[in-house]
Amino acid sequence: MKLHKAFGAAMLAACLFAPAALAETVIKVTLIDKLASGDLSKPLGLGMGVKADMSKAPMGVAVNPKTAAAGIVRLDVTNLASSLVHELQVARITDENQVLTYDQSRNKVDTEGLELLGSVSEIMPSKSASLILDLAPGKYLLFCNVAGHYMAGMWATVEVK
Repeated sequence: MKLHKAFGAAMLAACLFAPAALAETVIKVTLIDKLASGDLSKPLGLGMGVKADMSKAPMGVAVNPKTAAAGIVRLDVTNLASSLVHELQVARITDENQVLTYDQSRNKVDTEGLELLGSVSEIMPSKSASLILDLAPGKYLLFCNVAGHYMAGMWATVEVK
């Protein structure tokens, strides 16, 4: 009888605590552009580590919260643009002050040297998508690499602890 009670108590504890172990962190990611029209054919110089006045950025990525627990992280991504398609790429970085290699001819981040972990491509205007990743402690860059968008300020960082 004691063994039966002990087993029952163990099963109850497993049922109560298992959902907590499987819980994921949810980060809301909002892709913003205030660019009604404009020329993005030349880099605007608003990439990570460039030390520019980001208040002048015509595009951006907002994240909430900016930190997450290590493990399963779900990025719920919403494109608030009225007419532009965006994407979201996630890369592990060592320092949010580093300047990424930029391919001027394509007006995009050169992702060759980046540790890319996942992406959501072609998020249509006013639409949403999700990306689920298993993230280790560290820093991560979330950015849009559609031509001209990254250097227009379309990036943010997240820290996983």
